[in-house]
Amino acid sequence: MKKTAIILALVALVLASCATAGPALAAVPAPVASAAAKDSPITMANLDAFLFRSDVQVVDLRNFEEYFNSGYVRGAEIIPFFQYLDTRMATRGTVDGKASWDASLATVNAAFPLSNYFVPGKTIVLFCASGTRAAYVKTLLEKAGYTVFNAGGFKDYAGAHKVLGDGVYKLPAGMF
Repeated sequence: MKKTAIILALVALVLASCATAGPALAAVPAPVASAAAKDSPITMANLDAFLFRSDVQVVDLRNFEEYFNSGYVRGAEIIPFFQYLDTRMATRGTVDGKASWDASLATVNAAFPLSNYFVPGKTIVLFCASGTRAAYVKTLLEKAGYTVFNAGGFKDYAGAHKVLGDGVYKLPAGMF
């Protein structure tokens, strides 16, 4: 009887230690109105706290060549802006004959299936090479009702999930 009680106590102790929750997740901050990465509470410096979460979608907007040459953040999805979003999601306006990153000048394609790329109900964290594409897409997604943060540029990421690129990758001509 004593042995059974000791075994049950040990089993209960082991089960209790297995059921202990892991470290608490960082709270998702309140969104900010500014599209600029410098104003965002989620940055490349604290990005690791938001990777691999079921309530957050982290998206790399760089193109495939940038991704394979410079490296990438493990856990981030890649949705290359120029290959998938530019002219499909919205067409950028022009200033002095050049395409502009001013989202207020963009012509949005209302038929574009945003939910095929960005998960409704999740907090979206965007980054690109410098933060410019992320700022543009952040503004468009917010107008569509998403909660979005511009974390900035890959160049500023020094977290634990960085995978280095090879520096020589080139897409085959005519791929996109």
